[in-house]
Amino acid sequence: MVELLLVQSPEAVVKITEDLKMENAREFYEDFLALHQPGITDIFLDFREVRFVDSSGIGILLKCEKDLRERGARISIFGLGKSLLSVFKLAGLLPVLPHYEVSEISSRFPGVI
Repeated sequence: MVELLLVQSPEAVVKITEDLKMENAREFYEDFLALHQPGITDIFLDFREVRFVDSSGIGILLKCEKDLRERGARISIFGLGKSLLSVFKLAGLLPVLPHYEVSEISSRFPGVI
């Protein structure tokens, strides 16, 4: 469900390997929080393999953001396709989950993306 691609303290890159929907939202939440390590303050979520996010997926992303913010960490996202980017904009998620272009992340973390 989630795969840790890089930990370069205080940053981490995490790839989401499946769509986020009601059937797997709880699994995503548990897997994602299990990956968070002390000292990591900036987490970049890779959405390149995600094609669909339902309302449960949006809710679980917001729950992850809230839980990590309480731990002093931030979540940013990258790799959203056009349709998902539209969904995230319409849902008002981009002020909460800042979005980066893949090119920005690949230049920040060469060889990882």
